[in-house]
Amino acid sequence: MSRLLSQIEDNPEYKVIFTDLFDTLIHRNVHPNYTLKLWGKFMIRELGLSIEVDQLFSIRAEALSFVSKQQNLKKVEVAYISVVEEVYKRLVNSDMISGIPLSRFENVFERADFVVETSVQFKNEALIADLRLLKDKGYPIYLISDFYLPESLIIQILDFNGFTDLFQQVFVSCSLGKSKEKGSIYPYVLDQTATDPKQAVMMGDNKGSDIHKAEKYGLHTIYLKHTKHKIRNRKNLFGSDLRAFNKVCREIEHNCEKSPHPFSEFVLHFYFFTERLYIKAKNAGVNNLFFLAREGLYLKRLFDAYQEMNRFTQEVKINTHYLKISRHSALQIALKPLQEEDFKAFKGSLGQMSISDFLNGLDMSEADIQHILVDLDGDSAEVLPEFFRSDIFNRLKENNTFISQYEKYRTNQKTAFAHYLENFGVDFEKEGVHLVDVGWGGTMQENLYKYWKKKIPVTGYYLGLKEVYNIQPGTKRYGLNFSIYPSRNHTDDVLMANGQLYEQLLAAPHGSTIGYTINNLVPDAVYFHEENEKQVFEKLVYPVQEYMFDQFKELFENLRPIDYEQDTAQKYLTDLALRSGILGKKKNAAFIDQLSRGFYQNVGQNKVGVAYSPNQIKESKLSLLVGFIKSPEKMFRYLVKIKPFMYAKGIYWMSWPVNLTYYYIRFNFWFKRKWLGKGLTN
Repeated sequence: MSRLLSQIEDNPEYKVIFTDLFDTLIHRNVHPNYTLKLWGKFMIRELGLSIEVDQLFSIRAEALSFVSKQQNLKKVEVAYISVVEEVYKRLVNSDMISGIPLSRFENVFERADFVVETSVQFKNEALIADLRLLKDKGYPIYLISDFYLPESLIIQILDFNGFTDLFQQVFVSCSLGKSKEKGSIYPYVLDQTATDPKQAVMMGDNKGSDIHKAEKYGLHTIYLKHTKHKIRNRKNLFGSDLRAFNKVCREIEHNCEKSPHPFSEFVLHFYFFTERLYIKAKNAGVNNLFFLAREGLYLKRLFDAYQEMNRFTQEVKINTHYLKISRHSALQIALKPLQEEDFKAFKGSLGQMSISDFLNGLDMSEADIQHILVDLDGDSAEVLPEFFRSDIFNRLKENNTFISQYEKYRTNQKTAFAHYLENFGVDFEKEGVHLVDVGWGGTMQENLYKYWKKKIPVTGYYLGLKEVYNIQPGTKRYGLNFSIYPSRNHTDDVLMANGQLYEQLLAAPHGSTIGYTINNLVPDAVYFHEENEKQVFEKLVYPVQEYMFDQFKELFENLRPIDYEQDTAQKYLTDLALRSGILGKKKNAAFIDQLSRGFYQNVGQNKVGVAYSPNQIKESKLSLLVGFIKSPEKMFRYLVKIKPFMYAKGIYWMSWPVNLTYYYIRFNFWFKRKWLGKGLTN
């Protein structure tokens, strides 16, 4: 029998039990005041406030003090709604909030308090078990709490922890305007429960409020010292958010390194992208996000999980959709009539193709293609560097069969795509379009903007931006992990170096979208899944994605009770990218080699496989060396290719000197921060 059970059962005078809640039945793994900082973090995130966490924390503290003095009440006696209204008033009058009604502010305020509390709590299982035994033996148990959250929220917290049924009734100071601290709540509770104080016992950890004040009104008391919990609360005054953040991220990274899944530590990149996307979308008031095929499928899965775990879905949930599209299909739906189309969208590598590549991409019958090729009398397989400026293309535009089939294909694609979009049930004209993809420039975004005749804004949220095309007010785009727009810094250079690997780790279980069709009045996308690519996904990528998803959820739970800035996350991601790219083990190089064999490009020549080769580098060795010494981050894109290249050549054992470059890069960054702090060395 426990000490508490013997204390109560051995005393025949004890008929009714009153108990405290916080630091008695429920404890926190953070300092009590830290919960209010976390509340500020969630308020800013959910309402899109442009304010620092510490400032919002101070505003709430000042608001509580003000109302407490104004109403001549102890702080724990102040009505919760009074604090909510005072905080709201201060934010409105300081132009820190606008366009958010009090009702919504109150809902988010309350939800943030609940989410924070339940994120940092753990139960005193032994004490709760003792009380349950006493309840089963017929002892009525009442909860008395001095707390700033109202009775309704306290009951929600009890429900969450699974022991609401333990209590006959719950009494909370801020809901009654009476407190244990002042002593005024005791006569009220005794009266409400028709309890003789000589037959009641009050148990708690606060010697003043739970013991002395209760004894003043004739109650018996049991003092629960809970020394180790009080020491923990004192210790939690110290420490560092940065240290806590790094510890969580390092643990996840360590898990991934020990696992049989190469590059699964990239879940950290995807986690912070998801978090930033959520914050950005909330700030912009976005209702619908369209995740673009194919990398968007896994990103959507992560975002949906983030929203679900975030537990704010009852407030304003962002709807997510999967848009089956590719660079190829996006180019097709944006095509204009032949006499108006300049094909400028097919720039760079997109314009490198043969006449056969182009005609096959327009879904023409084999008979029509052969008829056109005979008329043109040229080398149908010759890949032309600028196909749309070639003589054979100029002759193609004058071919009657092509003119007819081009227009038919163009209009069919537009019609099928229009019906496909209708199925989403989104008012695009009212909301605009908000796209999510891995990156890198916004080709699909720009073609969708053209599809809507530049009348509907199309906004892009990307893991990263590596190219700047023709960004307009109607095609704003954001690289959330890295971006060269509006300018780049050393972290952008590092994080963008391994763009191909992001794509490969975000691969989908289906093929590339090559167009749109309507079958039995149902519009849908048409896929082509290259067999090599399919096998690579099933054997290599899928297991990594499943493992990353589990680590993503663990990362969420462990980072939730930490208040950190995105700059902190960015520094960690930058160093992670350096370590992954330079210090990676042999299994990583082997993984890249296998992945690259199945990398399918769905535009232009539709190549399968991509190879790392030093012949692709146009600069001289001397200029590369000078560039590395001066700005090693700009050369990092070459460094990440060395080990995979050496593995493919069978000389991986010679790659160990590459590891030394990591330490030089770290030194270079430190030196520039320390001695070239004016930032004039770009």
